[in-house]
Amino acid sequence: MDPFPRDPLPTGRSPQEVTGGLWVFAPNRESRGTVSWLFRTRTGPLLVDVPEITQANLALLSRQGNGRIVLTHRTAHGPLRRLAQQLGWEVWIQEQEAYLLPTMAVQTFRQEQQLGEDLALYWTPGPTPGSCCLHWRGHQSVLFCGRLLQPQPNGHVAPVHTAHTFHWGRLLTSLARLRQWLGPHEPGRIACSTGLVRLSGAALVDQGARALAQLDLEALHAVGPGPNLP
Repeated sequence: MDPFPRDPLPTGRSPQEVTGGLWVFAPNRESRGTVSWLFRTRTGPLLVDVPEITQANLALLSRQGNGRIVLTHRTAHGPLRRLAQQLGWEVWIQEQEAYLLPTMAVQTFRQEQQLGEDLALYWTPGPTPGSCCLHWRGHQSVLFCGRLLQPQPNGHVAPVHTAHTFHWGRLLTSLARLRQWLGPHEPGRIACSTGLVRLSGAALVDQGARALAQLDLEALHAVGPGPNLP
C-alpha cells in the first residue's frame, strides 16, 4: 500500500550537503523543529532522526539504498512510521522509548551499542528518558548529540533546560559519562538537532572535544536548571 496516497507531497527545501557524504535537513515542524542528519558509512546510509516527508527529502533518501534510522530522543520521531514504510530501513532506538512504537519492528539497545566498526550509540538520558548520542568515528569524527547539547550565541554548545527536559541532573550525569566513553580527543565536531541558527551559517560545531571539555558540570549542578525555556 502506498504510504502517501492522498495529497501530493510538498516540494520542500533540499537537504544541504555539509561535507562529502553528510547532509543536514531543514527543521521538522512535526517534531518541535528537530534537525535530522544523513550520512554514508561503510555499511550503508544512516539517518539520524526523522525529517519532514517532502519530495526533496525523499529524492535524496531513496537514492541511498538500504540503510538505518537512529532516533536520538522521543520528540524526534515525526512521521517515522510513514518514512520507514516507504524506505524499508531498520530503526534503532534506546529501549526505554521503544514502547512509543508498539506496532513497529525496532532494534533496541541499553547503554552502548556498536553499529559498525566506526559507529557507536550511547544512552544519554536527560533531555528525554531514552535520549542517546551517535558517534561516527570515521574520518569525519562527528558526534550526533540530539538535544543533549545546543548551540549558544557565542558559538559554543551547552546543555539547556527547557519545559520539555526530562531530568536536569541525569542530563549532566550523561555528559560526564559521555566524556568517559569518548575519551579526551573525541569528537572532532558536534551535530546538534536544534538551534543551528546560532552557528552563523555553519551546520557543525568545530573542536567538539574541546567544547565538551570546557563544560563546567559542577557549576551547572550547583546553579540548577534555571528557568524553563520553550
